[in-house]
This record gives sequence, C-alpha cells and structure tokens, in this order.
Amino acid sequence: MAVNEDALAYHHPLYDLMLNVPGLAVGLAPVDRLLTWGLKNSLWVFPMATSCCGIEYMAASASRVDIDRMGTIPRASPRQADVMLVAGTITVKMAPRVKRLWDQMPEPKWCIAMGSCAISGDFYRNLYSVVPGIDTFLPVDVYVPGCPPNPEAVMHGLLRLQEKVEAARAGHPVNAEPPPELFGAISPSLPRLTDQNRPPELSEEQVQASLTVVPEGDPGEVPVDLTPPSIPGALPDGVSTELAPLLKDRFGVAEIPADAPPLVPAERHVELAATLKALGYRQLVFVAASHHPAKKDGEAEAFEVAYALRTVGAGSKVASWRVRVPATESVPTLTPTFAGADWQEREQFDLVGVRFSGHPDLRRVMLPENWEGHPLRRDYPADHAAAPWR
Repeated sequence: MAVNEDALAYHHPLYDLMLNVPGLAVGLAPVDRLLTWGLKNSLWVFPMATSCCGIEYMAASASRVDIDRMGTIPRASPRQADVMLVAGTITVKMAPRVKRLWDQMPEPKWCIAMGSCAISGDFYRNLYSVVPGIDTFLPVDVYVPGCPPNPEAVMHGLLRLQEKVEAARAGHPVNAEPPPELFGAISPSLPRLTDQNRPPELSEEQVQASLTVVPEGDPGEVPVDLTPPSIPGALPDGVSTELAPLLKDRFGVAEIPADAPPLVPAERHVELAATLKALGYRQLVFVAASHHPAKKDGEAEAFEVAYALRTVGAGSKVASWRVRVPATESVPTLTPTFAGADWQEREQFDLVGVRFSGHPDLRRVMLPENWEGHPLRRDYPADHAAAPWR
C-alpha cells in the first residue's frame, strides 16, 4: 500500500527516523489484516487418519506437494491444533474418541472431511459399525471428495479453508459447505448436524452423555487355572498320528466329513486340543464361530465353533475340528491350553455371541461395551442403528 508522505497528518521522531534509514521500507496495514494473514498461513493440522486416505495425507506432507510451505504442519496433540483433518472411515467405536479430541481443540478450529468414507461412509454407509459421514456429529468446514483424494486435492481443500478463514475474519458471512452432490443421492441413516429434520433427541447433550467410558472393572468371571490339563495316556512329542484314527480310537468320532472338519463333542474338545498339542500341533491358527438360527422343522438355534492347529517347522500339518452347542449353552475355553485363544474367543463372543465357559476375561474386544447384540449373527440387521452416531 503506497503512502503519500507529504500528506501525513502527524509526525513522530521514531517514525521519521525509520523513513530516513537507507534501504529500509516501511509498510502500513491494519493489525487485523496482519492477524488474518498469520491465522490462515499457520493452520496446524491434527491428523485423524484411520485408513487409506491417511496415506494420501502423508504424501501431501512429503516433499513433492509439501503442505508445510503454506504453514500447515501436523501436530501430535489436539491442544496445539487448529484443523482436524479426518482422513478415512470412522466407526461407531471410534466416533466418541474423535468427538472428545475435537472438544479438546481450542477455538477457532475447523474440520476437513477427507475422502468418501469421512464424507458419507461410502461403501460402508449402511454397515452396522460405520458412521455415515462425520458431519453427523462434527461440524465440517471443507469436504475433499475422492476415494482416496490425491495430495493435490488435499492442498486444494486447505486453500479453500484459507479462503473461508479470511472471509470470516473480514466479517463476511460464511455458509456451511454442503456435501458433494454425489452423496446427496443417498441420505445417511442419521441426519447431519445441518439437517433441519435432525430429531431433537440427537442433541449435543446426548452425544456428550454417550462419551462416558464404561469402566473396565472385574468382568465377574471365576478365575481359572491357566496350567494346561494333563491328559491320561497323552502321546509324547514328535509322535506322528493321523487325525482321523485319533478321533476314532480315543474320542469316538467315526464320521469324518469330506467337506468340513469333524464334529467333536464340546465337553471333550479341550482334551482333543491338549492331545494334539502333545503331538506337536503347537500353533493355534484360528477360532471361528457361526450362528445357525432356529429352523421351521424344529431344529433349535445353535452355534458352531471351528478350530485349527498347525505343527511348526518343515512338513507342517494342520488339524481342524468343530463343536456345536445350543445357543443357550457355552463352549469350554481353550485359553489354558493355548494362550492365543484369549482374544480370538473374545472376538467370537463380541461378533457372534458365543460364550466360552472358563474364559478369564470374556468381554467385547472390537465393539463398545454398551453395544446391543452381536453383528455377525444371521438375524442381525446390517444397517442396525447405534444412536447418536448412526
């Protein structure tokens, strides 16, 4: 801004001295303009990266695009950040943590929804565990569409945010940015914060109430002895025995299906696991449960749990079996024999609903403790509501 020095209405010795210093240029500007320049060029980002969009954000921070040159640097703490950049899918279990971190950020603050999953849930929009867009619980200032958007799109989103910051500092009205039109074709199961039809029960108070963390107290299970049980007549290590003769001679299982693991009585499957471990099957490969609803022909509701063990080293072999119990009964835990069964059985309890008797810590491992139902049961709706997040 040019200044006509002859038209100055005031004089000051210090100012006159600065004007007479050779090579020194003096510029005048309002302090508010200086503060606006500093604010929009120091957008410190708190990256909430949960999936593939996070890789694109990392690329945007690397040398080729280098968003650091515009004053945008990542911060590890929300307390020193201006912008939350949500890059990826947000699940119902993650949403309360994202909201809590957002609340810890000081004002003024802004939010960027990066990628289709953060904007609308995309492929997972109607999945029981995914939030159908973060603007159902966070105010979004800029949407960066794509699956995933490239680093240049991230920089464009930050430039858009700089424009909004400058407009807000100048006192101009800044309207909330609508989601991309592509995602208006399918409305989320939970109305967005800017939606006039959002029901009053999904208020900020309910969101805050749902942030209460369930204490991880004593699960109430009876302590169990984790020492593997001794099996009378167990064969020594290194003895090679085929699974079918073992099941027939020692466990009375004569039928070995060609297309499925053999069915072993639930009360004896721990004994089978210990016997196989003594034969060298020392690696627990998986514990996988399935749900069978009651049928019209009178067959009761039941759970099936499949197990697989593997020998270690050259010539590795796999032994698998399954147990079937009514839905009202439990399956004896394998935790005393294989420590790796701990979290795998917890996962099957969490997702399918199978209870494992004797488990030392049988509680959810993937979903929130207050989640209703078990999502991998066959009678569970895929678009199950979990207010206030979806």
